[in-house]
Amino acid sequence: MSTKRALIREEILRVSTEIFTSEGYQQTSVNDIAEKVGISRVTFYAYFTSKPALLTEIFETSLRNYHVALKDLLQQPLTRAEKIRQVMAHRIDSLTKDQPIFRLLFREQATMPKETITAVEKIQADIDRVIEKEIETGIKKGEIIDENPKLLMYAFTGMCSWLYHWYDPGGDIRPEEIVRVFSRLLEHGGLSQEIRTESRAVIRSLESAEQQLS
Repeated sequence: MSTKRALIREEILRVSTEIFTSEGYQQTSVNDIAEKVGISRVTFYAYFTSKPALLTEIFETSLRNYHVALKDLLQQPLTRAEKIRQVMAHRIDSLTKDQPIFRLLFREQATMPKETITAVEKIQADIDRVIEKEIETGIKKGEIIDENPKLLMYAFTGMCSWLYHWYDPGGDIRPEEIVRVFSRLLEHGGLSQEIRTESRAVIRSLESAEQQLS
């Protein structure tokens, strides 16, 4: 692909993401995109066969880049705790930098073309499985709590998913703070050390009472 053709393709992807996010996928026509890019409708179809194909490429490119970087990260010789922090940082970095794309993905899911939904679900399932397998490894090594790894995966991914909705790039909360707080919550839970100690004492007392009654 020539440099000029690659630049036009990138511009179509950038502009369409912008318009889909601000106006909505269903409300945007190929003519709207072509006019904003400064090309003809015929030229648009020289790059993308249809509007659904364009939408699919937007999501596939973003999710594939995330997937590849995630697998590379998990292959690094890091401790389990550091991997958790790095995976969290990677997810938050992707969600905040590609916020318009993820906002579009979550908002338009109900009305997306079937071919786009199928492509997105396949890549997302691959991503979820990579994280789930890493959790399974951590459980076997005694480094992660012994609970259903699929549920732990959903808890991990779910706590980040709403960033597209509430994160404000110009606001007071920075991505670094989100990584720190979310990682701390994953590693230590939401209770203070004092409360956790009290809770363990209560549990031991209850267990002792049950043994005496049995």
